Amino acid sequence: MAEHKAPRLAAKDGGAEGALFLLTFFGGKKSKISDGRYYGYLPPVGPKRTTPRPKDKEEWLLVFVSARNGDGPLTVVGWYEHAILHEEYFERPEYSESEYFEFGAEGEPYYYCMSTDTAYLIPTGSRTDTVPGKHFKRTPILYVRGNGKDDAWRDEFAKFAESLVAKKRPENSHPPKLSFPDPKQRKLVEEAAIQEAKKLLEKKYQVIDRQKDNCGYDLLARHRKTKEELHVEVKGTSGSNMRFYMTRNEFRYMSMPQWRLIIVCDALAKPKATMLNAKEVQTAFNIEPFAWEAIAK
Repeated sequence: MAEHKAPRLAAKDGGAEGALFLLTFFGGKKSKISDGRYYGYLPPVGPKRTTPRPKDKEEWLLVFVSARNGDGPLTVVGWYEHAILHEEYFERPEYSESEYFEFGAEGEPYYYCMSTDTAYLIPTGSRTDTVPGKHFKRTPILYVRGNGKDDAWRDEFAKFAESLVAKKRPENSHPPKLSFPDPKQRKLVEEAAIQEAKKLLEKKYQVIDRQKDNCGYDLLARHRKTKEELHVEVKGTSGSNMRFYMTRNEFRYMSMPQWRLIIVCDALAKPKATMLNAKEVQTAFNIEPFAWEAIAK
């Protein structure tokens, strides 16, 4: 694989090519729509609670960092190259393309204030680069080159950003998956469970399949009358007992208010579908770790 050519960060005042570190999740909703661009969100900053507003709005390298496991070291999770920082918040363009894009927990739309043609999300197992957190104590963003910032520590951050994006990128990587005997049988069960879940939901909901989007659930369901939105994880079993496995991504998504589980028992013979919310799942099941992944610190 060819080495990725990183953008150089110009040292001139003004920020093109500027570098900005953001203490946030990588780019909000990480989908890429038909216009070929990626869109990201950052909460309002500063006394006036606005979007970040540097002197120059274009050609930024945006490096996203997040605390590992919620309270660990600040770890680089991805970046935008040659990004634009918009002066206002705009509704994500997916809403103009499809009626099936998600809304927030209170029914509010998702917004963006930064966009790019080139984005990179570091695979979970390859997230080994960390940054000190002392400079993030008062702000979720750090201008480390450009916008009139030239402190020595900022220059060190900027050099780190240059070296980061210059590295060879890991080959496509996916979260580790549990392995079961007879994968063909497992696939048949999964497909049957999805079909049964859709049948249950379509009585009242419009349903779109999100299995390939790696968004933490399988089906997006929107109530035809109330517009209530459910994010449905589907699990199936060939037997009559309720038992299932969850990935790390699926487990984390349980905390979302819209999350629901549909578990389909006896999926290949006489399927029976049951829908539960997170509280009901925690009451009905003992949820225990089945495997651990060790990542170098």
